[in-house]
Amino acid sequence: MKQATLVIAEHNEGTQLNESLDNLFEYNDSSLFNVIVVSDGSEVELDLDKYGDMVKHVKKPIREGVGAAFDTGAEHVETPQMIIMGSDIRFRDKGCVKRMVYHLWNEENAKSLICTTNLGINLTAGKTIHSDKLLKRYGAKTLFFMTAEDLPQKGSTMARLKDDKAVSNYRNILEAKWLPKWDEGDIYAIPCILGAFYGVRTDWYRHIMGFQGHRYWGTLEPFISTKSWFAGGDCKIAVDIETGHLFKQRPSHITRPYDLLYNKIAISRIIFGREMADKFIEFLGTNPDMDIARELTGFDRQKTNTLHERFAQIKTRDIHWFNERWPFKYYELIKEIKD
Repeated sequence: MKQATLVIAEHNEGTQLNESLDNLFEYNDSSLFNVIVVSDGSEVELDLDKYGDMVKHVKKPIREGVGAAFDTGAEHVETPQMIIMGSDIRFRDKGCVKRMVYHLWNEENAKSLICTTNLGINLTAGKTIHSDKLLKRYGAKTLFFMTAEDLPQKGSTMARLKDDKAVSNYRNILEAKWLPKWDEGDIYAIPCILGAFYGVRTDWYRHIMGFQGHRYWGTLEPFISTKSWFAGGDCKIAVDIETGHLFKQRPSHITRPYDLLYNKIAISRIIFGREMADKFIEFLGTNPDMDIARELTGFDRQKTNTLHERFAQIKTRDIHWFNERWPFKYYELIKEIKD
């Protein structure tokens, strides 16, 4: 029996996915794992015949989002461990999957989400992935609240952000920010996973209900990372595994600001108590996109309430505990609110 299943979500990736799969099989022993590719309402056909029974293809007729695609893939997983992998991951070291499987077998990681050292690469990945000069990132911290000064000044769009109102379009709560290396050893705890190659025991993923309630794209990592911590688990970085994430200038999917805001609202209502969630949503401000997002989450309010009730049954920690473990900025905004 194979030990792990890689679940890959894709939307209109086409041959780009083939490049990822070719690279995966070149650098990893396929006798250790299965692969499930979930097409999330894709209009671009995939050519997966050459992989035979090494790759199972699940097609979703309509696009629901990368989180929902991972959840769909998880329903088909029969191995004790799973790896959530983006459709644009590259490898430069042999045996990354084997090392992730090794970490997941350790009982200390039974309730862990584990990400890898991230190497940011571009479309010339075949040439750059083996460079020793690549920037390395080691997971992330969760920015529960943000203002313009907390955003990285990167590019003209970011540079134009000068006040909280500008940020309130969609980015000012529940974001992830890359971290440098800060500890020794092969693996250690971090606030939030990031990098698009995540290991987890299958039963833990299902226990925390994966990404249920998420829409399209955005805020994935703060969502599932916070759920893992609040449910009594943790998040970790496996620094001995390095994977490249291909950052494309133009993604294959389109996500509108109100879809991102939908996630902020829905996630707040799922993982926090009512008063705390209202405080987070209040911080998003008001604008036309927020009006649409509020209307959309209103349609799904019953589903969100059900997910909140289910998560409350497994929730053993709250945001106040989290601040003690991982202090974050602007905690004073909510420190008096019971979660």
